[in-house]
Amino acid sequence: MEIILLDRIHNLGDLGDLVKVKPGYARNYLIPQQLAVPATEEARHRVEERRKELAKLAEERLKSSRARADLAGRTVSLARKVASEEGHLFGSVSPQDIAEALSTDDVTIERAEVAMPDGPIKELGTYELEIILHPEVRFMVSVEVVAEA
Repeated sequence: MEIILLDRIHNLGDLGDLVKVKPGYARNYLIPQQLAVPATEEARHRVEERRKELAKLAEERLKSSRARADLAGRTVSLARKVASEEGHLFGSVSPQDIAEALSTDDVTIERAEVAMPDGPIKELGTYELEIILHPEVRFMVSVEVVAEA
C-alpha cells in the first residue's frame, strides 16, 4: 500500500515522502496515529500545499518530546512479589508499569514509548531500557526490580 508520510518515521522516511508499506501497518498504525495518509492524487496535492504547516507541526512535536526528555538517566525502582528463590517474579513488569513509574505531574510517558525488545521483565535485577519519545528523541533509563518487603 502506498502512503504519504505526515511525519518523520525512523527507517521509513521523512515528511511528505511517498513510501510503500504493508497494508496492515498502514491501516492499523500509521493512519490511525496520523503519521500517514493513503497516497491518492488528492492527498498528494493536499500534502504539497500543507508541507510547510506539517513541517512546523513536526517541529513542535520534536520540541515537546525534547522537553519530556528530562527523565534521561533516571533510575526507577519497582517492588514485586517473588515466586521463587532464584528471583523469578510472580507476574512481570510490563511497559505500562514502567510508563506509570516514570510519569510525573509534568511529564507523561506512554506505554508505547517504552522499548522492551526482550519482552516483560520476569526476574529481579537492574535493566537498562530505551524510551523513544520521537524518532529523534531517545534516552535510556535504569529500572531496578526489587523484592517486595
